[in-house]
Amino acid sequence: MRAILTSICMFSALITTGLCLICEHCIDIHRDSCSGISKKCNEGDMCVIKLENATAGGKSYLSIFKGCEKEDPRICGNVLDSNSTGFSFIFYTVCCKEDNCNSRKVIVPPINTTENGLECPSCYISGSFECTTTETIKCVGTQEQCFDFSGEMRLPGQKFQPQAIKGCTRAGGCEVGFPVVKGMTIVEQKRLECT
Repeated sequence: MRAILTSICMFSALITTGLCLICEHCIDIHRDSCSGISKKCNEGDMCVIKLENATAGGKSYLSIFKGCEKEDPRICGNVLDSNSTGFSFIFYTVCCKEDNCNSRKVIVPPINTTENGLECPSCYISGSFECTTTETIKCVGTQEQCFDFSGEMRLPGQKFQPQAIKGCTRAGGCEVGFPVVKGMTIVEQKRLECT
């Protein structure tokens, strides 16, 4: 009987260690593709691919991250997009649960650019925590909230500096927030509000 119980325990341990996925790991803050090494994830993690495209002052900043993370249904398979005067941001995450399923190339689904009737105050400033405006921007697609962000941030390859942005964002954008991104880095978030 003792031998049977020992065998069951050993078999259970083998099954448990088999629950960890192996995922490709890489990051590139200047392109929309990368390749790296495969590593074992922590138990309960899944493979992810995170694509970012931030446009500020007419310049586009692409970045990609591949690795392991806990599942977040708010971002898996969803496009999070935000727009303001002088700044736009698109964030797309693919999550998958098979070994090295994140080694493929991913393309962001098309963004719905149909105006939805919502207008938000709109401004972007680099070098200050405040931007004031009388301008508005027309929201599109699933951008169903106005947002107001202020913090110390850097775009890929740039230095950290105070920045403030007001504009349109996808419903739930403030709940997800900017900490989920990898290329655009925030040291200190002073304000992120959605209305």
